[in-house]
Amino acid sequence: MKNLVAFLFVTVLLFVFCCFDLSPKLSFSLATRASFVLDQKVEGFDYVQNGEQYIVEVYSDIENFYRSHSDKIQGFNLYFSQSVKQVMQNLPGQFYQSQDVEGMQVFYGYTNLYDDFRYVAGKKINVQIAQQQNQVIVGFPLILTGF
Repeated sequence: MKNLVAFLFVTVLLFVFCCFDLSPKLSFSLATRASFVLDQKVEGFDYVQNGEQYIVEVYSDIENFYRSHSDKIQGFNLYFSQSVKQVMQNLPGQFYQSQDVEGMQVFYGYTNLYDDFRYVAGKKINVQIAQQQNQVIVGFPLILTGF
């Protein structure tokens, strides 16, 4: 009987972990637009080519674009009409440092909402935040399209 219960428990656990994606997801709902850096063109979307990368600007249905093309995405920026403080409060993670770049405070950190990362000053970094005039740019893993 114990073996049967253990077997059923393991089977249910495997089903839950294999059939449902339990990893945390990014919320795109408050973003006003997004810039996606891709390794190839996306049919039906205007792009700017930068070397071997393609930058696509998306103004609506950002989450759907992300999910549909995630295998081609090398990084992306989300743009918010909030303060840096508000964005950081809504973004779980740890922010390691900030520095002044071209008159803007730029913050670096790590969140479990995005898998890719880079090492900066020996620390795992996968999010960068900068205030530009009246909007906040959040880049994953870094702001790849400039400020």
